[in-house]
Amino acid sequence: MKRFVSSVLVLALVVPSLGQSAYAGQTVRCESSNGQYKSCPVDTRGGVTLSRQLSSSGCWQNDTWGYDRNRVWVTNGCRAEFNVGDYQSSGHDNSNAVAGAVVVGLIGAAILANKNKKDRDRDRYYDDDRYNGGNYYQPSNTVRCESNDNNYVRCPFYGRGHVEVQRQLSKTYCQYGQNWGVERNTIWVENGCRADFAVY
Repeated sequence: MKRFVSSVLVLALVVPSLGQSAYAGQTVRCESSNGQYKSCPVDTRGGVTLSRQLSSSGCWQNDTWGYDRNRVWVTNGCRAEFNVGDYQSSGHDNSNAVAGAVVVGLIGAAILANKNKKDRDRDRYYDDDRYNGGNYYQPSNTVRCESNDNNYVRCPFYGRGHVEVQRQLSKTYCQYGQNWGVERNTIWVENGCRADFAVY
């Protein structure tokens, strides 16, 4: 029993240091010059948030900027600094809860909660739930745009200009900047991307 309690105490002391070192935050600058698509390689497993916009052109997530597992991308003139993998405080708070409780079950729960949080942040680009500063919001309208036979197609829309994939219809994955995008008040698709797009 003493050995068990000692092991719990060791884990409670070790987990905070692991949480602080695993995803130490960094700042990455990524700039779309002349409206061109730009990809900036970086490890994004800890999540990405926009820290400071540098451009007069708007930077909207999944519209003029986004990220996947190994890069941040920008387009249409978005220039900004991004916080990458900055989850020290989140991991530390979970670890302090573990240390206070000194219970094996809480240690496991804290580790799983932290992992799930990082997974949700990492995969936010692929999520169908629309998220904006902690609040869910509704699109002003929906536009269906389909690249049949891999053709390049343009679909006009009305709205402020923030566009996201609402529902993918094709087997081909629709990835912004690769086989779909936005130019002024037009959505374009190609290479088999077919989807319903939400316009905000």
